[in-house]
Amino acid sequence: MKGGLSVGVDVTSVERVAKLCERRPRFVAKLFTAEEAIYCEGRPERLAARWAAKEAVRKAFGGTGRSIPTYPSIAVTHRRGGAPEVTVAGLAVPGLEITLSHDAGLAIAVAVFTGSIGSLSYEQLPPEVLLPERSEDGNKGSFGTVVVLAGSPGLPGAAVLACMGALRGGAGKVKALMDRSSTLDRLPPEVIRLRVTGEGAGYGSDAAREIAKELLDASAVVCGPGLGQAEPVSDFVAVVLEGLADRGVRLVLDADCLNVISTSPRLRGRVPRGCVITPHPLEAARLLATDAASVQADRPAAAGALAREFGCVVVLKGAGTVVADPSGEMWTDSHATSALAMGGTGDVLSGLIGALLSQGSQPTQAARAGVFLHGEAGLRLAQTRGRAGILATEVADAVVEVQEEVRRLLESRVLG
Repeated sequence: MKGGLSVGVDVTSVERVAKLCERRPRFVAKLFTAEEAIYCEGRPERLAARWAAKEAVRKAFGGTGRSIPTYPSIAVTHRRGGAPEVTVAGLAVPGLEITLSHDAGLAIAVAVFTGSIGSLSYEQLPPEVLLPERSEDGNKGSFGTVVVLAGSPGLPGAAVLACMGALRGGAGKVKALMDRSSTLDRLPPEVIRLRVTGEGAGYGSDAAREIAKELLDASAVVCGPGLGQAEPVSDFVAVVLEGLADRGVRLVLDADCLNVISTSPRLRGRVPRGCVITPHPLEAARLLATDAASVQADRPAAAGALAREFGCVVVLKGAGTVVADPSGEMWTDSHATSALAMGGTGDVLSGLIGALLSQGSQPTQAARAGVFLHGEAGLRLAQTRGRAGILATEVADAVVEVQEEVRRLLESRVLG
């Protein structure tokens, strides 16, 4: 975490900004929000103050070593009777304060970062978010083993990302499938390879039987990302679900696992009660025999319907991810950022939830905490690097600092 104090100051001539508006009619539309333009219309001193604010914020960001936000992404909101508020990419930036004024033809703005950028406060940490204890004298056996069943033999990318989520989430050991005949090995060196027999484009029932003991010994199992939907995969999933029938509370089902379940009445009946499923809207629609638009029209209702049908904890992904459990409890995460709109971020989330399960969290607790950590990691990347171009591996990496900050807050609450 980057801490300390960073200050940005800017002084701008009101007359200069007024002339810019005259010479460049698109100046305001390109660099200011619609709300700013309306508030400043006919008042060049207000516009100059906001231009100075954008410059001051950029200078303050530069002083932290973080990526500097663009002018259009910085907005100053006027609050009647209160101090101005600044957002970056539509989001409030914890630790950032701004003051601005104009007098004698000059606009002056001062932006100040205090503490660490993106740091959480007690008020921002939902009471529903809890993490498993992390004993200082623990070892890799203390924090559980996650087995990741992901990635088809020739396309291991999803397996890599799910493993990264599990590793960054704090699992003591992570194991993953790998085709015996494959020479393509992109798994992180920290991952233990489980060599099994592939069947063409996917894994089949033989592969599942070969790792039966590993599954039973695992603290948590993540199944689905990138498995594909070839015919053998359905048999693979069937054997896995049968073997884990009474261990559902330590199982995360995602992606292609959910896709093959949605098309098979036999598999639908084998989903272990108490497991966690993590569909995006289209996968949820397939499970509910509807369409994604209907799911999006009432996300809590869709998540609740799945939780009741399968007797499991549902993580309906998307802006404002919904977590529902069979008891009817519903929780919606407040994070919404397009930085997470990148292939593979869902794989990271499934691995992260698996890591929390492996360390002792109960399914609903693991789902809520995983969603919050994942969303906060994406939000911080959006604030410091940008909303486009964030990689799923970067999200996994960002989880480390976010999780430690949440843990320290939780520990402080107990001590306080």
